Formats: sequence, structure tokens, C-alpha cells
Amino acid sequence: MKGPRHLKWWWALPLLGVVGCVEYLFFVRLRPGQWADEAAFLAWVNWWPRTGLDSPVRAFLDLLPAMCAVIAVLFLIYRVIRDRSFVRAAVASLAAVAAVGSTQLLKHFVLERPDFNFGTAMNSFPSGHTTTAAAAMGLMYVISPPRLRPVVGPFAWGFATITGLATLISGWHRPSDIAAGFVMAGWWMVIGCAILQARQPLAAKVKSTAWSRRAGLLALLAWAAVIALSWLLPHPHIKQIPDPLLVLYAGLGIAHIVASALLSGLCLRSVVLGPARRR
Repeated sequence: MKGPRHLKWWWALPLLGVVGCVEYLFFVRLRPGQWADEAAFLAWVNWWPRTGLDSPVRAFLDLLPAMCAVIAVLFLIYRVIRDRSFVRAAVASLAAVAAVGSTQLLKHFVLERPDFNFGTAMNSFPSGHTTTAAAAMGLMYVISPPRLRPVVGPFAWGFATITGLATLISGWHRPSDIAAGFVMAGWWMVIGCAILQARQPLAAKVKSTAWSRRAGLLALLAWAAVIALSWLLPHPHIKQIPDPLLVLYAGLGIAHIVASALLSGLCLRSVVLGPARRR
């Protein structure tokens, strides 16, 4: 009887790398992609303050880095005491720190945003808030015991996804910035998992999980559909977008974030559940 099939780290890394590169090349470097990204951003910037929830959400985002740090540190301490081993916690922590550090390096010193005269030329890709939340929550998932991962995984990645959505609707980041934050966190956490799997399987007994492969494929198709629609839909003057079209782009922004979050989270999940590498 064959064991369950899972995405190996040597497939997950290039998949996430390609997604991240396409995010930058299309939504930052090309005019149609940057326009669509800006349209989704403007829609939520214009609508969300009318709900009266703008201040609470911004307060949540202000507290987010400290919240993620506290949650991750407390969970790390608990797992180190419980396992009596620093290896898993150390590797996962280094992966999370690398994700956050790489995001800041790329955003401030490496990547550039062309000025197409319909939005700020200052680069905000990838989102530091999203990377921090996703890396901290991914760390919790990786160092969780196998029996708790079905609970920790949805909670942790759900929290990170909500954070990403909050940064869009509060006008802090564009959808591509947030998607890149998920990809960056997922990429580095997969590297951490590959190192840990070389020493010892992270999941000794794993049931077949065909649903995650189907969900990952649907997320990838949804992400590709967002890119296709962003290219094909009309691109009027950025200040004269009709309301129906603005609603459509606002929905595309939400779909963009959810699809990228789900894809990155399922890549990490599949590598964690995958078999250990042979020595």
C-alpha cells in the first residue's frame, strides 16, 4: 500500500519562488498589474473608513508585531521545556527571523517600484506586517506536536490571513505586498522544515490528505485567475473608475490575498507532513 503523497520541499521552494517573482514582475513592474493592485487598494481606502471600524483595525495592526512576538516566544518556551531540545525551536526561529529580515532587505534596499503616475512610487513590497504574522504563525505550526497541528495550523494561518486582509482594508498595503509577505514567510519556513526533516520526521504517522492537494490546486488556479482578470479587465483613469468596476477590483484584492495565503500555508503543511529525506 502506497503512503500519502505530499509536496516535497524541493518542489515547494521553486513553486513559492515563482509565485513571488510573478507577484513582483506583474503587480509591481508592469503597468496593468500595478494599476489593478492600486485599484483594489483605493477601493478599500475609500470605503472602509465609512464603516467606523478604521481606528480599531489600525490599533490592531499597531499592536501586531508585539502580539506575534509574544505568542511565538511563549509557544517556543513551552515547546523547549516540553521537548527538552532546542534544535527544532532554534531552526524554526532562524527561519522566521530570515523571513522578516529578507522582507525588510528587499523592500528597502533591493526592489523598486516604477512610477506610472497613478500611485506612490515608494516601494512597499513585500508587507512587513504580513511577513511577521505569517512567520510567527508558521513557527508555531512547525514546532507543534503532530497531534496538535490539525488545531494549531488553521488557527495560526487563519490569524495571519486576517492580518493580511486587515492591512489591505486599512490602507496600509496593496494586495501584492500582502501576498508576497505570505510567500516570503512560507519560503523560509519550508527551508527550516527541510533542515528538520533531514534529522527526524516532523510527522511520524500521516493519513492520506488528498483534500489539501485539491485545495492547493484550487488556490493556485484562483491566484492565476486574479492575474488574468487584472490584465483583461478595463483600466480607466485611476481617479475615474466606475463603482461596479471598483467593486470588482476590491473583490479581486480579497481573492488575491486569500489565494496566496492558502497556497503558501498548504505548501508549508505539505512539507511538514512529508516524509523525512533519506540520508
